Amino acid sequence: MKICIAGKNNIAIDCVRYLISELGVRKEDIVACFNKTDVGIDSFQLSFRKFCQQEKIVAIDFPDIYTLTDFIFFSLEFDRIIRTEEMNTTRIFNIHFSLLPKYRGMYTSVWPVLFGDDKSGVTLHCIDDGIDTGDIVEQLTFPLSSNETCRSLYLKYIENGTILFKKMIKTILADDYQQHPQMLEGASYFSTDALDFSKIVIDFNRSARDVRNQIRAFSFREYQLPIIHGISIEYADILTTRSSGKVGSIVSENGNYIDVATLDYDVRCYETMV
Repeated sequence: MKICIAGKNNIAIDCVRYLISELGVRKEDIVACFNKTDVGIDSFQLSFRKFCQQEKIVAIDFPDIYTLTDFIFFSLEFDRIIRTEEMNTTRIFNIHFSLLPKYRGMYTSVWPVLFGDDKSGVTLHCIDDGIDTGDIVEQLTFPLSSNETCRSLYLKYIENGTILFKKMIKTILADDYQQHPQMLEGASYFSTDALDFSKIVIDFNRSARDVRNQIRAFSFREYQLPIIHGISIEYADILTTRSSGKVGSIVSENGNYIDVATLDYDVRCYETMV
């Protein structure tokens, strides 16, 4: 039986490494399918395409996965919608970066930080014809720190998603796993259109806590940073100073930060992490 790993970044690489080095899966029994954005160059994350080329793992173009037979399919940050009725297997899995049914869809590193959640997690689930609506096989939960950003949360997703794969892959290969439907309560979904990072504007007409959450939620230095008064901001602290200036105005500044007024307390916005 072959194992098709479709996806990108360190999680796809580390899971393939685990299959080979720890479970003894032969390279010829692994098939890789790459995201459209993977051009074979390492960046913030390692290139799955480059890794597979170096390890001589067979690659397959996306439409051709529908020609595979006798295989297990794993989506690890894969960027295509799978048409399950065209797959020649029912063992089709995804590791989603949230505690389903919460935060189905896109930008799962943003919402827990933006909404002030104190925990998040990763979910191994079966792929069905909905968007992240398939039966749950297993989940891992982890706490969020008070200083969490979307970048740090994404790295936790990568780490814990890999742990979850390693925990469950033997039972998946043995076809000895259990699955249960997702609950209706607590379900949420965000589409690709839910955010346009090029148009992010921090709303200071909110509490200092909400403002700080916005800044942390959109802080991912490799891709985007919030722009406040023309300055790229990576992090923020809430000061003990009650805001007396106009909401959104600069109260004070130096070379490393600006203090900005909100509805209640001033927020110190740093150009770099502290």
